[in-house]
Amino acid sequence: MVKDIITYPTTPSLEFGGNVRHFDETLFELIQDLKDTIEANNLNALAAFQIGSPYSVMVIKQENGEYLEIINPRIIKREGSVESVETTAYFPGLSAKTKRYEKIKLMYEDREAKQQFLEADGELSIIIQRKLDYLFGSNFRVRLSEKERELFDSKLEFGTDAITDNGCPTVFKRDRILQLFRVLFISSLLGVGGSFFVEKDVLVELQSVETYLMISMLGLIVVYFFYAQYEGRQYKNCSSCQIGNIIGTSFIELVKLFVVFLLNYFLVFSS
Repeated sequence: MVKDIITYPTTPSLEFGGNVRHFDETLFELIQDLKDTIEANNLNALAAFQIGSPYSVMVIKQENGEYLEIINPRIIKREGSVESVETTAYFPGLSAKTKRYEKIKLMYEDREAKQQFLEADGELSIIIQRKLDYLFGSNFRVRLSEKERELFDSKLEFGTDAITDNGCPTVFKRDRILQLFRVLFISSLLGVGGSFFVEKDVLVELQSVETYLMISMLGLIVVYFFYAQYEGRQYKNCSSCQIGNIIGTSFIELVKLFVVFLLNYFLVFSS
C-alpha cells in the first residue's frame, strides 16, 4: 500500500529505529508498503520512519530494479570520506552538501532473520548512510558543516533551493541588464539630438528607430524587475534589503524612458 511520506518539520526521534524482533506478516507488509511508496514517488530508497513506522527497516531500489531489504542495520566498518550533494524526500525540493564515509561494511538481517553482510561504496554507500540517519533519530542536516548548515537553514526558511550563498555580493548579473538599458538610452538621446540636423525623409526613419528603442528599453525594465527579484532570493541577506533598491532602480529607469518618450513626442509634434 502506498503511504504518505513524512516531511519536515516532523522530527525523527529515538522512539523510531526500534529493532525488529518478529519477522512476521507485519514486517512483510511494512516492506511492501516501502516498495509501493518508492514506486509511486519515483524514489530510490526509503526508511521506515519516512512512512511513519518505528522499526529499523530500509528498502533500496537497485539499478537492476530489484529491491534490497535491510533490517536492523549496523555499520561495522568504514573507510575514507567523500562529499556529495544529497536530496531526500524528507526535505522536498532542497539539497545540501554532506560529508559521508566513502566505503562501509554493513551488518543487517534479511526478511528470514538471517544475518547478512554488505560492502558498499559510491552512491549505494551514501544512500545507506542517509537512511541510517533516519533510523537513528536524525537526518542529513547533522552531517553538514557549520557553513553548509547555515545555508541549508536559509533554504528551509525561504522554502527554495535557489539560495546559493548567505552573503550579499556587490555586483549582480542583473547589472548587465541596466548597462544595456543605458546604452539604448544614450543612443535614443543621440537620435533625438540628431533629428534636428537631418532631412525630413530621414527623420521619419529615425522616429521609427526611436520607437523600437523605447519598446526595447521598456522590455529591459520589465525583465530587470523580475530577474532582479529572482537573483536576490538566491542570497538570504539580500532578499529584504535589495527589494527597495530594485523598485527604486526600476522607477528611475522608467522616468528616463518617459523623458525619451516626451522628447520624441514633441519632436513628432513640432515636425
